[in-house]
Amino acid sequence: MIRSFGDRATNLSSGGRSGRQAVGGRSMGGGRCAIVGGMDGNDADAVLGAVVDVAREVFTERLVAVYALGSLAHGGFAPLVSDVDVALVPAVVDARTRERVAAVGAAVRERAPGTLADRLSVFWADPEGVRHGPGPHGRLPAVDRLDLIDSGRLLHGRDATGGAVRPDGPTLVREGAEFAVSRFDDDYLDTLRDPARLVAGGARTVTKAVLFPVRFLHTLHTHRIGLNADAVEHYAGPHRALVAAAAQWREHGLSDPVRARVLLAAHLTGLHTEFLDAYAEAMDRAGETGPATDLRYRRARLS
Repeated sequence: MIRSFGDRATNLSSGGRSGRQAVGGRSMGGGRCAIVGGMDGNDADAVLGAVVDVAREVFTERLVAVYALGSLAHGGFAPLVSDVDVALVPAVVDARTRERVAAVGAAVRERAPGTLADRLSVFWADPEGVRHGPGPHGRLPAVDRLDLIDSGRLLHGRDATGGAVRPDGPTLVREGAEFAVSRFDDDYLDTLRDPARLVAGGARTVTKAVLFPVRFLHTLHTHRIGLNADAVEHYAGPHRALVAAAAQWREHGLSDPVRARVLLAAHLTGLHTEFLDAYAEAMDRAGETGPATDLRYRRARLS
């Protein structure tokens, strides 16, 4: 059974960094973590517990910390659509770390098979990377590093965020633009123009397509993490009807697929055009002509 984790995660994160204490090798924030035998990959606690156990086996004494990130840390977890985001902090990150992280993910999916285990997304950096940004072998984009600093929920080890330098707004925006360029390939752009294909993919596919640009617009305008609830509340553009509906779909699913297709057809490409135009202009102002050109190319492909 999938249990909503959002209320408890919100309460856990409300104490800020002062609450980061890993007791007995794992702090699950009062959630269920003593799981015997096969673990349930449809239960967020079980997946997080499996991550801690496997990461300790793979990295042994070199593992400094394990954190929950995203909605499992700052709240708003929606079992229908949310990812399970975690950050591993080994003492050293090198060319072999990616392989070790992949081994962690594979073992977690084997021990805790299920929907949420399949949505596991792992970030990693050494303590210096947590404080100042990852080196070439780390994976901790600025927005996720900011999430770790502000809301990361310590599951194992000792806190590695002391003395961390927060990513600045221009860095968040630039990396957001670069991520959009990498994500918006021809197949993705074609999908945005195909509401039936999106709806066939279910609530997760639809809500990610709608809320991705909304969250990034929130970051552009506020230089803060685009949490889903905050981003939806902040959005005041012409595609508000679709954005508000997507917030409901995250929680309750696509109860009316016909209405979903109508809203997507009316608003989704326009919402992405709004996002691409805003980020291209921001890149122009920052003197980042390459990303600006790439964003405008994708905007033209979408039209």
